Amino acid sequence: MQSSYLVPVLIVFIVVGLPILSATLIKLAKIIKGVPEGGGSRDNGGSSSREEAEIMQDIHRTVSKLEKRIDALETIVLEKTSR
Repeated sequence: MQSSYLVPVLIVFIVVGLPILSATLIKLAKIIKGVPEGGGSRDNGGSSSREEAEIMQDIHRTVSKLEKRIDALETIVLEKTSR
């Protein structure tokens, strides 16, 4: 690598790489420590976990519907190509 490319590479690493690396390490430390994602306290009586469960169920239902639609579309396309 030529020395003329070294300075821009270092600048990009300092401007982009260090913040990303720092944020990743901070997130990893929070995950290991067990701090909630939002940073809030856990005194809401578990309503957030209930909301998260409802959201996950809604996502699961939506994905199931999409899978059925994709299967139906695949069937239609295969029938048309076999004719």
